[in-house]
Amino acid sequence: MFDREGLRVREHELQDQIDSMLATLDRQTQELHAAQQQVAQLRMSGASTDGLVQVVVNSVGGVVEVRLAPDAFRRSTPESLGRAMTEAARRAGEAAHTESMRLMGSIVAATETLPDLPDLVPGAPSLRDFLPRLEPDVGGVPAEREPDLDDPDDARWNRPVLRDGWQ
Repeated sequence: MFDREGLRVREHELQDQIDSMLATLDRQTQELHAAQQQVAQLRMSGASTDGLVQVVVNSVGGVVEVRLAPDAFRRSTPESLGRAMTEAARRAGEAAHTESMRLMGSIVAATETLPDLPDLVPGAPSLRDFLPRLEPDVGGVPAEREPDLDDPDDARWNRPVLRDGWQ
């Protein structure tokens, strides 16, 4: 026999679940936008161990500012100052990556535990397809190892500093 009342009850339960999921998605979308704004404004700094250089980077590791100690040129050689700049930029980039992951990670991770539309309605599109995924490395590309400072033949030292050959 056809159970109309049972179907109505199930329909209301399903509608309540969908409404709850959409409300949660709306809240998480707002939190995600807030976190994205924080990441966009993020500035992190790193210093060389010798204290000669401090580098400030944005959320993706782009150098925003480089500060040299007032006596950096007297206390250092061009080679060691270059290594100090590299070290400070690497430290700042690592700090920016860690902070970006912290800001975005909890929000994106929370979406993994929610029921998704296909869980409720077979064949429905997944809401997770609209949310960003965090990769373990920036942009999903593993960090490149640093040039070997003791190997002048290391090919990574021979790359042009500026694009289009302008040097």
